Amino acid sequence: MISSLGNQRVKDWMRLYQKKYRRNQYLIFDEDMIRSAIEYGYLDTLIYCQNSEIAFANSVEVSIEVMDKLSKGKGLRYIGVANMLKEGLNNPRRIVILDDLQDPANVGMIISSAYLFGYDSVILNSFTADIYHEKCLDKASDSLYKVNILRCDVREIIPELKREGFKIYATGLRKETKELEETLVYDKMAFILGNEGSGVKEELYELSDEIVKIRMENIDSLNVAIAGSIVMYHFATKQ
Repeated sequence: MISSLGNQRVKDWMRLYQKKYRRNQYLIFDEDMIRSAIEYGYLDTLIYCQNSEIAFANSVEVSIEVMDKLSKGKGLRYIGVANMLKEGLNNPRRIVILDDLQDPANVGMIISSAYLFGYDSVILNSFTADIYHEKCLDKASDSLYKVNILRCDVREIIPELKREGFKIYATGLRKETKELEETLVYDKMAFILGNEGSGVKEELYELSDEIVKIRMENIDSLNVAIAGSIVMYHFATKQ
């Protein structure tokens, strides 16, 4: 059992709170997500306090003091150290593309909604928030392992998707914008969600087939995670 707060492994695990140290691994604080990480082959180390009811070969027991330090006082029984995802697209049909989203909680909520509404893939550009940030993991939970995740230059992948038969829709308020109800449904569709403040970049509008918006009254904007969920729900019911 590790009981020293100065133990080198404890120091290494604490560093995983910082993005610059998350080169290959990250911390999981949700028990259900830990179990899913085991199921999908991503868990490297199970850290537990007192008795463990989770069977995992590479398990390390720590004292209450060490667990409190690692969990920042959350009173957890388990923490997982997981390996980063194997990124890629596997026969996608419904895709969400994230363009410069800055809030990791928004990213996590969108990943969760994507899984909930039957979307198989989430693509992030290089400036979108870190999916391994604890706020993103808290909102995404084990949905992170159940959809395709790919971080890439979306300016390059959008033309590839169009060649594969995808219709690309950007969300936003412009003169040529259509409401969701006016939008045709295709077998393969991808939707671009833009930055919380500035929206979708002009160059991505130009790569899109159409621009769509949500019909609203009394307000003219929504949180991007809420807007994304509405868009996904609308087309999930029409698959």
